[in-house]
Amino acid sequence: MLRSRVAALFVMSVVTLACGDSDATGGGGSTSSTPSTGGSQAGGQSSDGGNGNEGGSPAQDWWRPAPGEARDWDWQITEPYDTSAPRVMYDLDLFDLATAGSYLEYPDGHTIDVPEGPLAGTIDELHGREPPAIVICYVDTGAFEHYRPDAVEFPGYQPELNAIPNRPTAPENGSVIGWDTGWDGERWLDIRASSRNAFTPIIWARLDLAVRLGCDGVEPDQNNPLDNDPGFDVSLEDQIGYYEEVAAAAHARGLSVGMKNGHDQPGAVEALVDDFDWALPEECIEYDECDKLTPFIEAGKAVFAVDYQGSVDDEVAACGVHAALGFDGLIKDEPPSGAYRRQCNP
Repeated sequence: MLRSRVAALFVMSVVTLACGDSDATGGGGSTSSTPSTGGSQAGGQSSDGGNGNEGGSPAQDWWRPAPGEARDWDWQITEPYDTSAPRVMYDLDLFDLATAGSYLEYPDGHTIDVPEGPLAGTIDELHGREPPAIVICYVDTGAFEHYRPDAVEFPGYQPELNAIPNRPTAPENGSVIGWDTGWDGERWLDIRASSRNAFTPIIWARLDLAVRLGCDGVEPDQNNPLDNDPGFDVSLEDQIGYYEEVAAAAHARGLSVGMKNGHDQPGAVEALVDDFDWALPEECIEYDECDKLTPFIEAGKAVFAVDYQGSVDDEVAACGVHAALGFDGLIKDEPPSGAYRRQCNP
């Protein structure tokens, strides 16, 4: 979730700023124009990266936001949640959106029950608004999460997280689970072209769940292990190839999909801009990387840039950079919740 570090997670205390166009309760901000499409509301299951709709190809009408179209958006992937504001788009955690009776299904037909999440029913509520809100579902596609209901499916799983080798001990032979991402209970996956087929059916099952829940699109995270010490010798070709595969799998299911991070690698944005519908880069102000995302703007695709409260010296100045580049930027708490939000492009 966020730019990965091998250091432990530091959760910032939430503060409320009285100046600027910020809010600390999930409210505030202006309501933007109606999105161009309603996103994906239907579709069957698929246990591979291919078509997720029953009876043929999905309609090619997934959400493709232009810059500024969804500038009034919010990103909340941990509690406290607050979806009361009439925003154009919400980006929320897939598993927290799960309704009663949700499940994951795999190629051999077996299923895993998914517990009802704290946001159960939220997708229907947001879609029932006038105009309907777009719902993007956050999902880890490049990291193993020991706390998820499908953790047992990943080769190399152990009931005790500490029993899974971590740096400096090499991953076990046959395991796709690497070293920690810097977030509790989370490890890098082996996305190398020679290895990823061992776990991609598990990831595609998550995308199938997104379709069944009614997500309009997905924010696939942690596909960028390169230079993040994942425990595997991942090349730039491996990383770009996996981004492409994830985007294709989402589109095969009629889901809008964003390029999450990975923009720091040379040539990556240019290689991937045609594969994705929008981008969600983190900390581009903090790491002086915002200009790398301009190919998305030039292609008429939105950039939902996020920098973090306390990580930028001047939130107003950071927002100014986002706005000048045509980004639909936010300053958020870390990890992002409903507790703090500053909209950069009101």
